Amino acid sequence: MYIKGFMYFCTQFLGYNMKDIYQNINAPQTVEISKAATMLGTSIITIRNWIKYGYLQVSKKKNRIFLLMSEVKKLQNDIENGTFTKLNSRANKSKVKKFFVPIEYSQNKNHIILIQSIVDYIKEHHIPTSTALALLSLNVLCRKDLLVKFTIKDIINKRLIFKNKQIEKEMQDWLSDLKITKELLFLSSCRLPKQKDVLGFIYQSLMMVGEKAQAGSYYTPSNIVDDIIKTYVKPRSRVLDPCCGTGQFLLAFSHKIKNPMYIYGIDRDELAVRIARLNLLIAFKNLDFSPNIFHKDSLFDRFDYDDFDVVATNPPWGFHFSLPEKQQLKQLYAPLTSSESFSYFLKKGIDSACEGGIISFILPESILLVRKHQDIRRYIIENTYIQKIIYLDRIFKHVFTPIVRLDLVKKKTPNKQINICKGDKVYTANQLKWEQNPDFNFDIHINNFDSQILDKIYAYPHTTLEKQADWALGIVTGNNKKYLSNELQNGYEEIITGKDIEKFSFKQASYFIRFTPKKFQQSAPETKYRAKEKLIYRFISKYLIFAYDDKQRLCLNSANILIPQIPHYPIKVIAALFNSTLYQFIFQKKYACIKVLQSHLEQLPLPLWNDNSFHQLLILSDHFMNGENNANEMDDFIMKQYGLSKEETDYIHQEVI
Repeated sequence: MYIKGFMYFCTQFLGYNMKDIYQNINAPQTVEISKAATMLGTSIITIRNWIKYGYLQVSKKKNRIFLLMSEVKKLQNDIENGTFTKLNSRANKSKVKKFFVPIEYSQNKNHIILIQSIVDYIKEHHIPTSTALALLSLNVLCRKDLLVKFTIKDIINKRLIFKNKQIEKEMQDWLSDLKITKELLFLSSCRLPKQKDVLGFIYQSLMMVGEKAQAGSYYTPSNIVDDIIKTYVKPRSRVLDPCCGTGQFLLAFSHKIKNPMYIYGIDRDELAVRIARLNLLIAFKNLDFSPNIFHKDSLFDRFDYDDFDVVATNPPWGFHFSLPEKQQLKQLYAPLTSSESFSYFLKKGIDSACEGGIISFILPESILLVRKHQDIRRYIIENTYIQKIIYLDRIFKHVFTPIVRLDLVKKKTPNKQINICKGDKVYTANQLKWEQNPDFNFDIHINNFDSQILDKIYAYPHTTLEKQADWALGIVTGNNKKYLSNELQNGYEEIITGKDIEKFSFKQASYFIRFTPKKFQQSAPETKYRAKEKLIYRFISKYLIFAYDDKQRLCLNSANILIPQIPHYPIKVIAALFNSTLYQFIFQKKYACIKVLQSHLEQLPLPLWNDNSFHQLLILSDHFMNGENNANEMDDFIMKQYGLSKEETDYIHQEVI
């Protein structure tokens, strides 16, 4: 009523048009470029570059350019979490044109060599992937005695004799769309390794690195898949892989399940689905059935089956959705906001499981701790109890990210004790405690003794950097060969890279640059680089390494800037704390990240010691910066201030690698 009255007043007395009022109320919130630059800690020039590269979209009002506030805030969050990876396109794997055989599929070197020779043949003869795999399928079927021996004329004239009606139907449908020539006969009769899912092995090997990264497609070592099936799948379990690929999990299911109609798979890759269906038909070659494996998109297409006993998969992660897809996902998966593909699949898996059902997913470690993924962590905590987390480390070729296996039970009653498996170490964590963590962090690297130490540290009166610091990214030139010099030239100055940073200080700079921010792809406001005092730290690092700078140095994007704004808290004290062994312990236990993220640094405790303690630590810091090797003395001082016992300090030194 009040809104209608206000509109009536506007139209009758102020002369506004009712249509304009409605449009303004419903219009998305926008922000000027200058304010967006301030929010993102960068320059107006950089914002214009990001607009040019399509990272931000503009809205024009009366010849003035505005940005959508929602996009700016999302970009701000991505930068803060270290997930804005588009700054350097040359590092973008989705553009790499390279083939490789995924060794995680097999540990047999002879098999890998044989597969590589087949892949090389296909590439050298420019054989379409679908054609190559269809012929290789005939090869496999012949070896499995499901197809009578044939000639190339039999293939061309469609005179193949299959011993299974459903396989015949599948292959005739596949072959009908292909152009087969005599030159391709090699693939229908070449030697193949005796390997499970050999067709999937070859298909995965044919995919370029860029295609794999763009699709978020990485196949799981068979021993990991087998362990999931051994632990959770029973002979009458109804099982689902919602992104089944060529059927690696489905084949593993078939070793335990005797009725293939209990096995379900979905994938958006039509060729992968063809292979998966064929794989399952071969596994149950004496049965006449049509596999429950569908060419659909689990995230978007309707799927009329649920209440599965086990949902297990290695979902795509880092998948690039289109803008319309992102909008649709917001509606379909309302609790999730990160636009991360593995989060959507995990929610789908939880929703598809029956009460008490198991959900077992292979995921990047970032799901456990990165702030961006707090949405899916919250959904997990609210809808499941966490049965087990296994730290698998790096298991995929060409993928630097550590991997975990996350096992959930669909029950709303929380599990107090979670089993954590990390190498030879097995210990427990408390899910109820994780619910109280900032951003619902799943800090799997913390055992009971670690927790005792961390509780003691965080119980000490402290402040943090959150909302008490300025942050800035290093410069992204867009073309280092063009803008960087190995020698100091007229008008150039040194620029710091991540490798140049040491504790408190810098190595001799390897590169020099003329500071021309208008030409660079990305640059922070110059005031950030020219701050009277600042800390520069390595961005890509599993360690905290902070250097003190009062020379107004520039830095590249492998180095980031921190300018503390805490009254009466010396910047060198923060450098000493962050460089100490104790804070390495905190960082590795709580975050275990290969990137030093702003969101993590903002949560580190800054103890509220007295002036005398600050003064002593400042003296130790200055001595270190003047070349005195007193790192152990600083470590001892910091740990003593926290009141840590000898047992605790010895343990911390032992744990920090």
